Amino acid sequence: MLTSDIRTDFWPFLPPTAGSTNSLTPAAFGSGQAADFGRSFGAPFELLLAQVLLRLLDRLEATSPLPPAADSTLPPPINRASLPAPTWIYPTPAPQPAEDSLFVPQPSSFSLAEVAAKQAYQQAAPAPAPAPVPTPASALTPAPVPANQSVFSVQSSVVRLKTDDWRLTTDSTPLALSDFPRPPGDNGRGMHWIPTTASTPEVVDRFMSALKAMRIKWVTFLNDGANIGANDYLVQQLKANGMEPIMRIYTPGLQPVSGDLGAAVRHYKSLGVSYFQLYNEPNHSIENDGRQPDVSRYLDLWIPAAKAVIDNGGLPGFGALSPGGEFQDTEFLKQAIDGLQARGELGLLDQAWLAIHNYQGDRATADTGGFSRFKVYADILQEKLGRVLPMIGTEGGSFVSGPQDEARRITLVTDAYRYMVNREPYNFAYTYWVIANEAGGAADPAWEWQALIHKDGQSPLVDALRELT
Repeated sequence: MLTSDIRTDFWPFLPPTAGSTNSLTPAAFGSGQAADFGRSFGAPFELLLAQVLLRLLDRLEATSPLPPAADSTLPPPINRASLPAPTWIYPTPAPQPAEDSLFVPQPSSFSLAEVAAKQAYQQAAPAPAPAPVPTPASALTPAPVPANQSVFSVQSSVVRLKTDDWRLTTDSTPLALSDFPRPPGDNGRGMHWIPTTASTPEVVDRFMSALKAMRIKWVTFLNDGANIGANDYLVQQLKANGMEPIMRIYTPGLQPVSGDLGAAVRHYKSLGVSYFQLYNEPNHSIENDGRQPDVSRYLDLWIPAAKAVIDNGGLPGFGALSPGGEFQDTEFLKQAIDGLQARGELGLLDQAWLAIHNYQGDRATADTGGFSRFKVYADILQEKLGRVLPMIGTEGGSFVSGPQDEARRITLVTDAYRYMVNREPYNFAYTYWVIANEAGGAADPAWEWQALIHKDGQSPLVDALRELT
């Protein structure tokens, strides 16, 4: 409602001479309202109250102008529910978008760990980005580092090195791309492990063989907060088979990491884990407990977690943005970097990497709205930092609603893996979501149709990846 509409409601309470700035005359209204003017205003108290409220409206208009009224001549919004469902869909349990919504968060019933919401983006332009919001300074500090630990840390933009695996310099010099660990015989092929936070040795052995047959070199898996021990055997087998483990520190949405994160990083670093993804798709409401995404809230949690990872020998993952989130991924990334700078924490990115979710749908590999999303992020990083961070895909792929498009899907995914042979130096891995679900002990059937290996068979894509040279 406009302030002029509110003034109309106060008209019966005012005499012809009421006010100056907010004076109302019969000419301002229709003939019927003018005719009733002389006999409509009420008691002195009503008159005084109306004048006070109108003066408040003056001040509101002066300090915060209201937007113009909606144009009634515009056509009504499209009822998307009446449109046919697309054949090509991005990974989400319910592919049909809700009415008048470009990107719809879908609930997960996963009882062990809420895996990443897979609603990358439909066949539509990215959602508009909210306006930038100033980021307040953070008073958060990392947990104290135990004495005699082999760690490095960032304090006051100066890197302090204690013995570790990576070559570091002083004066907050960023790690070079060559300083980040890679697996032996690196080919850039990644795979997301079963969506559970723990696997039995029998499950690990079975699917380790499948990973080796597909020549996978990077594996992303879930760890329940700062839990220690549940993924020991998995990590040991990944390293023994020449694969680089990427641990996603699972939290139910944007919440503080439960437990001693520093201790967990030290433990898994000793087993061979260097990469720790912190939080997942923070630009999506489903990963914000249903709330609207907020850059400041994300940084409030990411900064202390990243410090704990760095101070205990690990490399923190930044981003893991959904190109289909309610908050546009590119704008979220820009504001997050600006927010780090405003808080004096930009140096954390000197030892960080960017997690990406480059789902492709039916787009060709060259399309920057799909597989090649990393090129858009690279431009943003170059603009904001003057350099590009390592990018590791921790989710990706192409999904179809029926067998008629399976051949096309196989072509798209194998093309993406082929691209990685001669990829950009910063583009470390492309990761397919997901190797298995129920066959690996996962409890949520929502991801079963996206799994490569099932209890009663496997996707033709498995053989195609085995044959891929």
